Amino acid sequence: MQNIAQILAFGVVDAAVLAVAAVAFTLQFGVTNYFNFGYGEWLTLGAFVAFGFNNAVLHLNVWLAMLAAGLVTALFSVTLNRALFAPFVARRPDTMYILIMTFGVGFLMNELIQAIWGTDYRQLAYGGDDLHPIGPLQFSTNQLAFLGVSLACMAGTQLILSHTRLGRSMRAVSDNRTLAVICGIKPDRVADATWLMTGFMAGVAGVILAMQIHSFSTDIGDDYVYLIFPAVIIGGIGRAYGALIGALIIGLATAIGVLVIPASVSPLLVFAALVVIIITRPQGLLGGATGRGIMRQAEAA
Repeated sequence: MQNIAQILAFGVVDAAVLAVAAVAFTLQFGVTNYFNFGYGEWLTLGAFVAFGFNNAVLHLNVWLAMLAAGLVTALFSVTLNRALFAPFVARRPDTMYILIMTFGVGFLMNELIQAIWGTDYRQLAYGGDDLHPIGPLQFSTNQLAFLGVSLACMAGTQLILSHTRLGRSMRAVSDNRTLAVICGIKPDRVADATWLMTGFMAGVAGVILAMQIHSFSTDIGDDYVYLIFPAVIIGGIGRAYGALIGALIIGLATAIGVLVIPASVSPLLVFAALVVIIITRPQGLLGGATGRGIMRQAEAA
């Protein structure tokens, strides 16, 4: 029983990290209506920028490198939206064109990352990882730090969405863009803030993922997307809280899966859960957004 409890605890830690990436993705969709097929490269960029600050440039502490990577990814994200995504969508608003465009941008981002850092496996430098008993469980120092960073990101997102003028503007643009413009809200500024937020969260998630797997290459984000997309779909596309719930389900499912099936095939449980949700509740557990993403759950909080 203790082993089962330990595995479940690790599943919660993994779910918390996944939630950061999934919530950022669903916020992007909720406000901008872009289903970003290249999203995995945002995580890859964050991981390699942190590697640059941690190993190659300033030799920063890994946690400072994580902060720097989040900021760089956030600035890159908003710049890319202003320079490419927004003008393209203004001319070609069809969903299929947007999907193809984001996929192409992700491919080009990966090629750029390879051109700068190469294709070799990299590692972040950080200190020892002592174990800390908490009741019958044991967590490493880094696991507790991952959990703390993830919870801080989730709490910050909740505070912004529920208690700030920016959050109200994000909900207004998400619900009815035309009415938001009539009320004096600037959708472009709201989009900029959204891409900054989600870019920062994606960068941080990429660094945590790189620390979790220890050795990473330029496919780190692509390999993780197969968990992010199901988490978003299970919870309901465009639902911030839905992505959080979906991440928890997937984290626990993959943790429990290693008890009954080999770890190499445990991801099959993720897709099994996804198939069940699609068949029984295709709009997601909290109801997916239609048209523009709707985040009324933040308003009710």
